[in-house]
Amino acid sequence: MRVRKLILPVAGAGKRLRPLTLRKPKALVPLNGGPLLEYVLYEAQASGIRDVVLVISPQHLGQFRKYIKEHRGKFPDTRFHIRFQDRPVGNGHAVVQAADVIGNEPFAVRFCDDLIVSDPPVLVSLINIYDRYKSSVLLLERVPKQRVSRYGVVGVRKVAKTYASLPKGNIFRVFDIIEKPKLSVAPSNLTIVGGYVLGPTIMRNLIKIVNSLPVAGTDALPIALALQVELIVKGKVYGWEFTGRRLDCGTLDSLKEAEKFLQNR
Repeated sequence: MRVRKLILPVAGAGKRLRPLTLRKPKALVPLNGGPLLEYVLYEAQASGIRDVVLVISPQHLGQFRKYIKEHRGKFPDTRFHIRFQDRPVGNGHAVVQAADVIGNEPFAVRFCDDLIVSDPPVLVSLINIYDRYKSSVLLLERVPKQRVSRYGVVGVRKVAKTYASLPKGNIFRVFDIIEKPKLSVAPSNLTIVGGYVLGPTIMRNLIKIVNSLPVAGTDALPIALALQVELIVKGKVYGWEFTGRRLDCGTLDSLKEAEKFLQNR
C-alpha cells in the first residue's frame, strides 16, 4: 500500500526558540518568507501525501486553523486533520493521537524543526525505500561522536544489494536503536533525524505502549520504543543516510544559519 498519510508532531513549546515562540507555535515561526511548517507541507505534496495530521497543543488551535484557511490554496490536494497532544511526553505519544486517521496503513512522520534540502525531497526517497523493502525506514545522519547523546542512535549493517530505482545514499539494516545513549555505549554515530516512514505494526505497538506504561516526564514515550519492539518481533527496520543538507531550526542560532543558507542558495 502506497504511503499517503503524514503525521506532523507540532505540539512542542519551542522553548529554545523564545522569544519567537512566546505567542506562536514553533511550526509557524517564519524562515526566509514562510513558516517552518510550510516547507514540510511542500515536501509532502511533492511526495504524493494526501492526508496530513497536525498534532498540536490545544492552545494553538486558532493559529493553525487560521494558517490552513489562509493557505489551503497552496495545497489543493491535501486533507488536513487536527489532533491534540496536551502533555509533552514524547513523539511516540504524539503519533498515537493520530491513530484514527492512520488506521491500518503505513504512514510518514516528519518534524518541522529539521528541514532537509535534498533533491528529490527526502519524503519521496523514504517512501520509495519503504515500497521496495516493505519495512519501516528511518532517516539517518552521521554526527560527530561527542554529539550522539542528543539523538536516537542506531546500530546498522549496510545493505549489500540495492536497486537502481532507490535514492543515492547508504541504505542499512538496523539491528539496534538506543535513545540518547552515552558515547561509551552508542552502537555508531548514525542518528535518527527528522523523519520516518513506518509500517502499520508501529502504530499498533505504540498504542499498546502508551496504554500500558506510566507516563513519567518529558519525552518518556518516543517512537524508538515501538521500533525496538519491531526489531524484536519482525527483525526488519531499515535506515537511509540521506544525501543533502539538514537545516536544524530548533534554536535561535541555528535558525539564523538556516535563513542565511536559504537566502544564499
